[in-house]
Order: sequence, then C-alpha cells, then structure tokens
Amino acid sequence: MRAHRRLRLSFIVVLLLLFVFPLNGRAIAQAEPVRSDIEYKFDEWIRVQVTVPQDMGVRSVQAFIQTDDEINTWPSVLLQPDAGNVMFEYNPQEMGLRAFSNLFYWIETTLQNGEISSGPKIPFYYEDNRFEWKRRSREPFEVFWHEGDSAFGLSLLDVAQQGLTQVQTLMPLPSPDRIRLYAYADAVDMRATFRSSGRSWVGAHTDPDLGVMVVSLPPGPEQRLEMERQIPHELMHILLYQKVGPAYVNLPAWLNEGLASIAELYPNPDYQILLESAYEKETLLPMSTLCIQFPLDAAGAYLAYAQAASFTRYLHEQYGSLLIDQLVRQYATGLDCERGIEVALGTSMSQLERDWRREILGEDPWLTALINLAPWLLLLGAILTVPFVLVIVTLRSKPPARPQNKR
Repeated sequence: MRAHRRLRLSFIVVLLLLFVFPLNGRAIAQAEPVRSDIEYKFDEWIRVQVTVPQDMGVRSVQAFIQTDDEINTWPSVLLQPDAGNVMFEYNPQEMGLRAFSNLFYWIETTLQNGEISSGPKIPFYYEDNRFEWKRRSREPFEVFWHEGDSAFGLSLLDVAQQGLTQVQTLMPLPSPDRIRLYAYADAVDMRATFRSSGRSWVGAHTDPDLGVMVVSLPPGPEQRLEMERQIPHELMHILLYQKVGPAYVNLPAWLNEGLASIAELYPNPDYQILLESAYEKETLLPMSTLCIQFPLDAAGAYLAYAQAASFTRYLHEQYGSLLIDQLVRQYATGLDCERGIEVALGTSMSQLERDWRREILGEDPWLTALINLAPWLLLLGAILTVPFVLVIVTLRSKPPARPQNKR
C-alpha cells in the first residue's frame, strides 16, 4: 500500500518538475503581456495608450484601427516605447470615420531580433460621446436620447414599432436585425454626426449598412409629429438595405426616398401644395432627373421629395405591393432607371409620368401636347404664311389685262 502511495507521489513530483523545468532546461515563465487602452473625443481625436514590459526586448510598437468589415485599416507610425509607454493619436476626420461605426484596434510589437508579434483584435464602438445618452430597448430597437425623461424614450420605441408595422404593409420586407435610433434635441448637433454642413435643411439621417438612424426632435408641440414622420422614413431605408444588401445603392433616388416618404405615419402636408404650385408654374422636375440624386438646395430638394412621394404612392396604388417589390428587385440586379420599370411594370417611365400627372395633377394630355406643340405650330404657320402672302402681293401688283379690240 505504501509502495503504491510512493509511486503516485513520485509520479506527481515528476509532472511538477516537467512543468517547472521542461526538457530544454529552462523554466516556463508567464511574461507580462502588452497592455493597451483606447479613448476618443468624437470627431476630434482617438488615442491608443500602450504599455510594454521593459524586459520584452521590444524595438518598436505600432497600432492599427480597422472597420469591422475589414475594408479599411489605418496603421499608426512606428514608435519606440519610452520607459515602456507609448501613445498613438489618430484624427477621425482625416480617417473619414462614420459615427456609430463598429471598429477594431490591435497592437503589433517588433522585437530586437526582428520577430513581429500581433495582439488580439479588440472591438470598440465609435459613438457620439459629446452627449450622455439615456437608453431603452425593445426588440429589435435600441433607442438613445440625451434630453427628455423616460416617457420620451418610450415614445421613441412606440413610434418605431408603429413605423415597422406601417413599413411592412407597403411591401414584403425581412424581419429586421437590431436597429439603433439616436434622437438629438437639436438639428445642428445631429448634422454634425455626418458632416452635412452643406445641407442645412436635413432633419434626419441613416447609415443603412450600420443599422443606425439619427433624428432631430426639438422639444415643442411638433415633436410627436416629427417623430412619426422621421422614424418610419429612416426605418424604411434600413429595411430596404437589409432586403437587397449592397445593391441598395442601385435603387433610384426617387424610389428610395419615395418609399421612405409614403412610410411616414404623419406625411408632410406641404407636399401636395408644393406639387400643385410647381405644376401651375410649370417648374415640375422631370422624374428621369431624380434617378441618381436629388438637388442639394433646399427648394429643389423639397420639390424632389414631394414628387417622389406622390409618384411612388401612385405606383403603389396602381400596381400593389408585389409589383413594387418586383421593381425593387429588378433595380437590385443593376438595371438602370428606365429599364427597371420596363421589366417590372411593362411600361415606360415617360408613360408612367404622363399617367401620374393626369391622375394626380389633373393634367389634360391633349391640351398639354397642344401647348408643347404651340411654338412649332406657330413656326409652321409662319413658314406657310410667307409664300401665301407673296402670292397675294404678286397677284395684286400685276397690271390688269387690256381688253382686245373686236373687228
């Protein structure tokens, strides 16, 4: 019995010795790891602090920041650790970082013998940290706001859910992944998140590939109505992206913004007035000019939104959800603005535009055609009149024939 115990004890001792003193004769020591930390001030700087153990024999250190899709990577300069510490600083504006992006960073060290060691990728979320955000969630939504009480946060969630129901009645759309909603109390602060200083009329924005929407909801009597307009609008953009993926960029601007506009729980009441005024002044924009992008100026953009909303609503009423879905799918394959309509709806864009103007704006196509032809008819009349007048003048200027004497 004692022999068995001694044998077990000897076996344990041998294992311990092998662990502490391996076959190469050197003890296994747990080296202190490289430590790092990251902090940032939104849109101003990002700093990566690295601490390197001095006994590692490190020649240089480098930091890397990368988007979660691994498309963009920003390396730092190579630095020698000073007393084991090194600081890297990045400029988010020069990097073109988008607010609310999921990013990674990691550290690489080069040893004196030239060996490069790469640390693990550490995720961080580039949020707008100029504000202290309050948070509530209800699947699939996560809402953030910085002014207002809990009731305001609940209203955001309620409207988001109502908007989701509204959006899914317009066309077949997938069940959404997690969607983040950030509500700013001031439009200027909101626009600073995506640098839209050239478009001071913008009240909301979406990065559909990030699943993030930002809205501006200043306190006041119009706040709830703006909530019911902005949130479903931006939600449609996100769900369209989740439906077709990167092919989202192929959707014509008029269809993309038109679908988002008719998803609004509280449609803009000024759109119809603006449409009728533009029609009377003959300043409506040809729909073919709204395929790529909308005008950047406020007046042109508002008219473009009004036309897109009216035109898309007309198509939805005439063709229904399934054909609108087919139209989206055709554009997602890469068909151009005109060809997508021809394949999905069996007609031309110009014909649809004439039908829309007749049905919605009361335009008489024959009268319109006559008005459009009027300059050419006048020109034709002038061309025909000139020889006619010359003939008359010639006939009148010719002396009368003398009577002949009869014998």
